[in-house]
Amino acid sequence: MAQLSIARILLMSAAIFALTSCGDEEAAKPKAKPAASKPANAKLNVGGSVSGQSGKGLVLQVNKANDLPISADGKFKFKKTFAKGSAYTVTVKSTPAKQSCTVNQGSGKFAATNVKNVVVTCKTNNIAVGGKVSGLSGRGLGLQLNGTYDIAINENGDFVFPDVLLADDSDYRVAIKTMPVKQLCSIKPISSAQKKDVLNIIEVTCLKK
Repeated sequence: MAQLSIARILLMSAAIFALTSCGDEEAAKPKAKPAASKPANAKLNVGGSVSGQSGKGLVLQVNKANDLPISADGKFKFKKTFAKGSAYTVTVKSTPAKQSCTVNQGSGKFAATNVKNVVVTCKTNNIAVGGKVSGLSGRGLGLQLNGTYDIAINENGDFVFPDVLLADDSDYRVAIKTMPVKQLCSIKPISSAQKKDVLNIIEVTCLKK
């Protein structure tokens, strides 16, 4: 009986040791780290791309502040950061000389990621060319723009070359192609300023021979 009791004690001790060793192995395994989540107050920024600008002078703003000068076409990003859920609006504060710029996809609210799809497009302004005629008493006055575009003038007053739009940074030259009957006409420059998208650059004065 004594030998049987000793055998049972040895078997129970071995079982306890095995269970203890198994528990130690489970405890030794490293626990997986939970996936990192972006905090609700994460700092997000807004940006996009610019195309078509010529020259300097383009300045963008976000929420009517945070000036961002743009010196070349390509990607841009404001330094100002925002919290998730906040609103943003990108606008043009100033444009390059003789250009106009528009913003597409420029407003919204921040979700969980940065905004990268704002599109700013610039283009050179196109204007009409014209002037003023005085002293005309008959028909036959013909003017020519840049050696290509003709217009017949039959009365005094303002005129504009029809169906002609030139880039605002182009050179302009208006000449007299034909004289009215029994008159002599001369040209003088009067202004280089735009007026309702028309560059009034000359005054034509006609006198009797």
